[in-house]
Amino acid sequence: MTDLQTSATSSATPQDGVAPQSPIGEAKGVDVSILIVAYNSAALIEECIASVPSACTKRRFEILLIDNGDGSTEALVRERFPHVRIVPSRGNVGFAAGNNELARHAQGQFVLLLNPDMKLFAGAIDALFEGVDAYPQASAWGGVTVDAHNRPDTGNAIPKPSLREFAHAAFGRSTAANLPPERLETDGEVDLLMGGFVMFTKSAWDAAAGLDERYFLYCEEVDLFHRLAKQGHSFWRISAARGYHEAGHGDGSSPMRVLYHAAGTAEFTKAHWSGLASVLGRFLFWVAATERYLGGKLLGRRIPRLQSREKAYRLVSLYPGLWWRGYDKQRGLLAQLKQRGGAPP
Repeated sequence: MTDLQTSATSSATPQDGVAPQSPIGEAKGVDVSILIVAYNSAALIEECIASVPSACTKRRFEILLIDNGDGSTEALVRERFPHVRIVPSRGNVGFAAGNNELARHAQGQFVLLLNPDMKLFAGAIDALFEGVDAYPQASAWGGVTVDAHNRPDTGNAIPKPSLREFAHAAFGRSTAANLPPERLETDGEVDLLMGGFVMFTKSAWDAAAGLDERYFLYCEEVDLFHRLAKQGHSFWRISAARGYHEAGHGDGSSPMRVLYHAAGTAEFTKAHWSGLASVLGRFLFWVAATERYLGGKLLGRRIPRLQSREKAYRLVSLYPGLWWRGYDKQRGLLAQLKQRGGAPP
């Protein structure tokens, strides 16, 4: 057995949308390598992978998958999609490390990060390549994700971290919440793209050494775009590249997801801001979380849309020590959860 699971589709043609693979599991002549990091995603992975051929009809692609979870997703994919290249699991190493491992095996000129809870619309990847032709000066192109009601979701409006943005979130509304919907109907140059459906040139990815593996979950793409921008790269959101996003195949406002997001944000400020700015930024982040927690606790019964906030922001507000140091191996979130047997307060 080679490091990569060999494919049973060596006779595939470009019309199939699947790049033929050699006996040692390496794809030849691939335009784009689609990278999927799965974590207990068996309930959604079939729709995700099945959506790719109709989304990418004009370029040759390969799909690579690594299972950070219990192995059930890998087992299903081996059975249902033998053309997918399985990279051996290294355990639950996080989103950044998983994608980096996949990228090391990628054969394409482009790498496309695809969340397992994404279902691409027909022509979505074709539209990204039209974006490549229209904006060749860019290094990354991302799509527009929609919810179950076909409305663009908040993942399309990731704000660039700044003290001004954190102050807006703490004392008003974040700029992401105020993004005009019409902005998503046209292509646009942006500071950040959603990491669950974004395509990079392989050369830019390699120049940045991929995602920073200090980030376990959340903000790793923010960090990557920040580093690429400092190198002079630009990024475009392509309005015609669309897909349905299940939002984490779980409760997107769960306390643990919000906690991981807080830790990722803290990690970013520590890595890229001065010491004073980082402390102030994390404080403003805590203020915003506490406002939401108290709003849910005090007003949730009278205002239904606030009901989930008390639960979602409880850990971030009441236990800032859990996330304040980011993912620091000695004192950060992962270290503290390990000491607690994986359970938060």
